[in-house]
This record gives sequence, C-alpha cells and structure tokens, in this order.
Amino acid sequence: MTGWQMGWRDVAASVMAEGAQPAPAPAVENFGLPDDLASELRRLETMPPPRKLECAANWRGVVIDAMTLARDRWAAKAMALGWTAGDLFGIGPRDDWDFQGLAVWLDGRRIVLLDDKRAIAADASGESRSSFDRGGMRHGTLPTIEPVMLWDFGR
Repeated sequence: MTGWQMGWRDVAASVMAEGAQPAPAPAVENFGLPDDLASELRRLETMPPPRKLECAANWRGVVIDAMTLARDRWAAKAMALGWTAGDLFGIGPRDDWDFQGLAVWLDGRRIVLLDDKRAIAADASGESRSSFDRGGMRHGTLPTIEPVMLWDFGR
C-alpha cells in the first residue's frame, strides 16, 4: 500500500512500529524564577485591576513593569543576589505609600544595573537615572508594614 492508500490506523501502526515519539509540549516560560512565582506573574498579567484602586489605568503600567522585570531576567538576577519576591513584586496592603516593591517603583523606567542592595533604572530616553534602595524610603522602612504581592493586592 502506498501512503495515500493507507488508512489512519495503518499510519498510526506504522508510526508506532518505528518508535516515533510525539513532540514534547513546549515548556512554560518561568523567567528563571521558581515555578510558583512565575505562575503568579503570568496570572497577574491576565487579572483585572484591583477593586480598591483610585486610578485603575495606572495599574496596567505596574503589571507591565513587573512582567518586564521577569522577562528581562532582572527578577531572577535580583533573587540570586538575595532579593525577595516582596522586594520585587510587593505593595503595601492599603496602597503603594505604605510599601513599594521594585515593580511598583519603576513607573516605566528600565533597569540598567542591579546589585544586592540597589537597582539603577533609566527613563525611556536613557538620560535620567534613578536609584531604588532595598529597605530604603517606602520600601520596608516601617517594620509594622507587611507587604502583599501584586497578584493578591485588593482581591
């Protein structure tokens, strides 16, 4: 029998006899982060803005910055240097005046340098740079403020 004369059962039997294996499913991108954290970030990307926001339009920018941190591998690099998920993706339980993680602070800027204590970010033009200090102003300076993760904020 030629290929065009074979039925689907014959084709399947032929493939099985040759030991062909189906192609593996594509791996889900984890951005170099722990799987559970990467999963929460992917979920954040599809979630509606939190109910308690005064300006929901600003939330989209925070989500974009969080995903950029992950996709550009800065989050994985930071965690390898001792940063926590809260340092990167945390927010105060009431708003960002209580606590800002790096993703909340970025406001559209892009990371250009990062070490165990600080991130340096540049604006779109690259001419203006700003510094985010772990444990600095509005980031962990009030020991009574326990941040929540962006994907849990206002839910």
